[in-house]
Amino acid sequence: MTQITDTASFALLAGEAGFDPIEDRLRANVRLTIEAMFEEELAAFLGRLRYGRSGSPAKGYR
Repeated sequence: MTQITDTASFALLAGEAGFDPIEDRLRANVRLTIEAMFEEELAAFLGRLRYGRSGSPAKGYR
């Protein structure tokens, strides 16, 4: 998730009539928040898969 592949934008561009800079900033903040949450949850999930013992105690010796 280090590359943004979506180049399509539903928001109006700065030169167009009806452009709202507050809405544009809000959309950017929401997108960054969602991406950050996704990255954190993905890293935590992958960490549990790799190193987790699914809550059960270790049995015997390795």
